[in-house]
Parts: sequence; structure tokens; C-alpha cells
Amino acid sequence: MPKCGICGGDAPKQPCITEEGKCDLCGKKVKLAEDEKKEKK
Repeated sequence: MPKCGICGGDAPKQPCITEEGKCDLCGKKVKLAEDEKKEKK
């Protein structure tokens, strides 16, 4: 079974990100690298 590109768990399909910014398979919040750079400033 392929692995989730977001959380690394087993995934029957590749995940999508919902409008709320969460993985549609596991529900974890997705953070973008650009967002982390803005928070550090």
C-alpha cells in the first residue's frame, strides 16, 4: 500500500488537502514551509 505524502501512514490513495487545510485521509493540519518562515520573523 502506498504511503501518505503528508503523514507517512498507509494510504489507499494519495491525500488531498481540504479547504480547512487538513489531510482528507487522517485529518492532520497541514503547514506550509512558507507559513513557518513567516512565523519565525
